[in-house]
Amino acid sequence: MISVFCYAFSAVSTLLNRSHHPSDEAGEGVVSSAVAVVIFSALGVAMWFAFRNTMDTATTMVNSQIAQLGN
Repeated sequence: MISVFCYAFSAVSTLLNRSHHPSDEAGEGVVSSAVAVVIFSALGVAMWFAFRNTMDTATTMVNSQIAQLGN
């Protein structure tokens, strides 16, 4: 007899949980957008440092080549 009540309670509980929709998903898009902005800004900073390093190396090499032309 107890197993029948347990089965009935479980069945009703499952049906109620399936029909329940989350009530508060209003901020999900904002959070996702904020995460995307943080990721893209970190990529931008990394690309800036890579670009600056490449340009510093190129400038050094060009200056050394120009110095050799004068000799």
